[in-house]
Amino acid sequence: SKEEYRDNVKRFDVPKEIREASMKNIYTNDKNRIEIIKALKAFISDYNAGKKTKGIYLHGSFGCGKTYLISALFNELAKKNITSVIVHTPELLRSLKDSFSSDYSEKFYLLKNTPLLLLDDIGAEYLTSWGRDEVIEPILQYRMDQGLPTFFTSNFTVSELEKHFATTSNNIDKVKARRIIERIKQLSIEVELVSKNLR
Repeated sequence: SKEEYRDNVKRFDVPKEIREASMKNIYTNDKNRIEIIKALKAFISDYNAGKKTKGIYLHGSFGCGKTYLISALFNELAKKNITSVIVHTPELLRSLKDSFSSDYSEKFYLLKNTPLLLLDDIGAEYLTSWGRDEVIEPILQYRMDQGLPTFFTSNFTVSELEKHFATTSNNIDKVKARRIIERIKQLSIEVELVSKNLR
């Protein structure tokens, strides 16, 4: 079927409806979306032209369609056989903790190496230093070194996220939080989505 391209996007623990997300269904009559739609289109044209390009850190209130927008982008690129992974970050950290099995290293390898990655809902996880330092940080470091575009959605701005990652409250954590934030900034541009709640 002509929809087979969607299989190029692997999804872990994200809602079914985003499988159907498409660029042509992004409604453009909301002026709050102009910036993000421009950023998505710029990414597609740069990526297709083989230019080095950053992903997007998209933040905004709950239910404003952040995941849908990035999924639409990934589905668009999937038509050109570009594979990508979308993973719900809180669920990822939960499942990795449960699955210290073969599945763990496989998933970890995939998240590090996939051409495009979306870490969905980063900042909503129950923060442990293990999740931050052994999972998120190495994934970001690897993708930064390899120049692999990485996307994030969050209810937090980047600076709020830094506070979240420092919450275990001793000074070492401030440094570790900063390391993650530096990587996020290297990997992505920050865009805010102010929107009517679509749910």
